[in-house]
Amino acid sequence: MTDVLKEIDWNQVIYTVWTIVLLPVITYIGAQLNAYAKAKRIDKYTDILYENVVKAVKDIYETVVKDIKSTSDWTYAKQNEVKQLAKTKAVAALTTSAYQALKTANKDFDEYLDSLIGAALYDVKNGTNKNINCH
Repeated sequence: MTDVLKEIDWNQVIYTVWTIVLLPVITYIGAQLNAYAKAKRIDKYTDILYENVVKAVKDIYETVVKDIKSTSDWTYAKQNEVKQLAKTKAVAALTTSAYQALKTANKDFDEYLDSLIGAALYDVKNGTNKNINCH
């Protein structure tokens, strides 16, 4: 038994254990931690984007929509123009890295932004968001 232990190349054993067991486990754990961090960052950016959308919708409601909503100037084209303005303001308030991360995470970012605008508009119209007080 002692002869067998003397014959073993311990450097080769350690290298093999490192290569076969430890390195894949460490790589897997690193990948999982990276994915978790990325998901948390996306969640944070999503919250920031929604806050920006709410602020933009409120601002545009107060400065543009409120005065023309019940007039003949409140056309479908004007509604689309106002919606584009809100989208532009909300995105402009993001950092470049936040915008890129959200755009990568949401394949149809424009559609996603439309849904956020719709939710914020609903909140403004119904006063359901505590942060929006437009009535």
